[in-house]
Amino acid sequence: MLDHWLLLDTGFCRVSAHHVMRGAPHQPLDCHALVALLHHPQHGWIMWDSGYAPRMLTATQRLPYRLYRLATPLHIRPEQSVIAQLPALGIDPQAIRTIIISHFHADHLAGLHDFPHARLIASAPAYAHVQGRRGLAALRRGFIPALLPPDFAERVRLLPPADFRGPPLPALGATCDLFGDGVLQAVWLPGHARGQIGLLAHTHTGAILLAADGCWTTEAYRELRPPHRLTHLFVDDPVAVGQTLHALHHFAHARPAVRIIPTHCPAMFAYVTRPAAPVLAP
Repeated sequence: MLDHWLLLDTGFCRVSAHHVMRGAPHQPLDCHALVALLHHPQHGWIMWDSGYAPRMLTATQRLPYRLYRLATPLHIRPEQSVIAQLPALGIDPQAIRTIIISHFHADHLAGLHDFPHARLIASAPAYAHVQGRRGLAALRRGFIPALLPPDFAERVRLLPPADFRGPPLPALGATCDLFGDGVLQAVWLPGHARGQIGLLAHTHTGAILLAADGCWTTEAYRELRPPHRLTHLFVDDPVAVGQTLHALHHFAHARPAVRIIPTHCPAMFAYVTRPAAPVLAP
């Protein structure tokens, strides 16, 4: 099991709470992009997504990618990037040996260039959906090509659907054991983005489920409150969004001891920024 893990905040975009979850008030909501650092006793430091980084601002300076910034106004500071935060944590950037990519939306990719020595893991359907896309064809998928390192294809391990044959999780389905030891199990979370995966991680303080954008808030899966229909314009499969939300709801009831962590959940951001240090496991 993991002997150490923590969450980092890498910045936020500002959206309407009403769009994130039906029934929420019509007021601004800061959607923070959280990154998880996971320490495996054999495989070292592993990063879940890479969050925002200054490269995101550079990559969205010009049209058509500037439309991304206009649709979701960005609030990013250089010191919030993962690589800028690592020294204070006593972690050498080269110690990040593996980065797992939940999906290929820009807010999950912007820090990849900062870790040229890390190997990458992503789902094969997710990469196939964006590979070679440029301009509006990429933007419609929430993808900004400049955020992928030029040697991405050489460094990535792509997970095909056939690899998901491990023990199923309640309501979520079959898993893919990333290292063959049961510590990190990828699972499909379809709907928001093609080929999106979540990650069940077993830690010495209990299991966590990194849910990416399978839902955006804790209240959403607990109370079955989907996002506004306006979000159908940019998600991959609106029907599957609802199905994944219901699956997370049922999983939470079946496995109440597992902490579910949506990437953009305000409650998870509040946990990171509480008065105590943001390290969740000593």
